[in-house]
Amino acid sequence: MGNSTLKEKIRHLLEAMITFLLVGTQTILNAGWSISVMSIPLLPYLVYLLKGQAYLGREIQVLFFAKEFMVGRIIALLGFLVFLLAGTQFLWSLTKDGGLIQTGAYSVVRHPQFTGIIIITIGLTVMVLTLGGNQLQIIEFWLIQVLGYIGLARYEEMHLLKRFGENFHRYKRHVPFMFPIKCPSQIPETLFTILIVALICCFLLFFPHDLIRIH
Repeated sequence: MGNSTLKEKIRHLLEAMITFLLVGTQTILNAGWSISVMSIPLLPYLVYLLKGQAYLGREIQVLFFAKEFMVGRIIALLGFLVFLLAGTQFLWSLTKDGGLIQTGAYSVVRHPQFTGIIIITIGLTVMVLTLGGNQLQIIEFWLIQVLGYIGLARYEEMHLLKRFGENFHRYKRHVPFMFPIKCPSQIPETLFTILIVALICCFLLFFPHDLIRIH
């Protein structure tokens, strides 16, 4: 029993580390207004800071208060609220029985914490695209990150299936994966999720971002 608990703790630690690295593949406004990529938790930004190439006060001012970023900032805030709700619910469940969570945010999608992070990064991507940077490169960063979260979520579900068995099977049949859209039975769920991500990428790539640039 003790060995099993230790394995669970190690697994959660590894997942947290991978999540940190995935989110850290993106950078915020660390190269000026015209050459920008975004990030949480600002991993590449910190590299610039240590090299003396960043001005922390200006970057924070731009990120949180520049009017050009209004639309992306709202999207990121909505994602943060989803992430906060899911995280709070998850932590609350750990203080009780630690069973399979099927209510609240977890009744909408099976991985609301990842959904929240994805929405946050969509908002950050929109913020950067609003500046007119290298659109294809920025969207590639986002795509790689989301594919990583899909892999993490699938890995997590392998363990949930072992732990909860048929109970998780029933839950999986009724609740969508990462996006609140029911997957058609003819399409594998992972492929369906990737198709949704591809559609978002196309929208981000071809959307006229000048329309949402607020001066």
